[in-house]
Amino acid sequence: MTPYRLATLKHDERELAAMVIGEDHFALSEVFPFDPGITVMDILSSWERSAVLLQSIADDIGERGLTGLAPLPRNGIELLTPVRYPNKLIAVGANYPGHLAEMGLEAQKWASMPFFIRPPTTTMVGPGVTVVIPPSTKQFDWECELTIVIGRRLTKVDRHEAARSVAGYTIGLDLSCRDLIPAHNDLQIDLLRGKAQDTMAPCGPYFVPTPHAGDVDALPIRLWVNDALMMDGSTSQMLFKVDEMIATISQYLTLEPGDMIMTGSPPGSAGVHGNAWLKPGDRMRAEIGSLGTFEVTCLEQLAPATVQAAA
Repeated sequence: MTPYRLATLKHDERELAAMVIGEDHFALSEVFPFDPGITVMDILSSWERSAVLLQSIADDIGERGLTGLAPLPRNGIELLTPVRYPNKLIAVGANYPGHLAEMGLEAQKWASMPFFIRPPTTTMVGPGVTVVIPPSTKQFDWECELTIVIGRRLTKVDRHEAARSVAGYTIGLDLSCRDLIPAHNDLQIDLLRGKAQDTMAPCGPYFVPTPHAGDVDALPIRLWVNDALMMDGSTSQMLFKVDEMIATISQYLTLEPGDMIMTGSPPGSAGVHGNAWLKPGDRMRAEIGSLGTFEVTCLEQLAPATVQAAA
């Protein structure tokens, strides 16, 4: 099978969904000419049928050369986050023993898997200068996570059925305001200010279908900040595996095509690197196995008066 990926990009001021083979980007509106406005979310809504057709087209392009499709010009392509937007973006925590240990917690699998929902349409951004550091934090931190993309509707399923529901994967950066997570109230935790502000869930650069993602139980995870290696782990260290996470979440929430699940982070956060918290201009580069290289750069949030003047 010819490997392919899906992307959402901006080209000539238009937002397009694309099939990516090697370095070439093919507009999905050319692959599905009956739907000129087709999106990656549209593809995921009928994933089992679409995946067969997409693989056949990829094989035509990559192996048999039987297509009349022309790739988009490489100049002027701006990659966006590939799935715009899932109905739900879910983050699983406490999933790597090393990360638990560096937070001062017992490095073992918890009896109850923790997870929460992030607001997808405002937190998710693609590659580039896209991450805004909230002005209220002085401890802006990184995490790099294998991110699942769901390909079918499921409720209260077992692990076998959960495994069959995965359409593919992408790279997610779970960014955190460490100093805003503890709250001085009875709840003692604030996940919205700490983890769900705008632009704090970059995902990309591609959606990689399951057959082309490799062994998701043994993918290397690495993250660099300004070319310094900060995280160097593997999905083999996960306490909750992909099928277990999906099955557990499905007991409480109905998962739908396009929903995405961040699966936790290996150790290597800023606190163990001399409190090297992210600052404006810092560049993160993440790699997870064969999912590609995902780069984002941080910028400083404008003060309200400046924002109004710019508008």
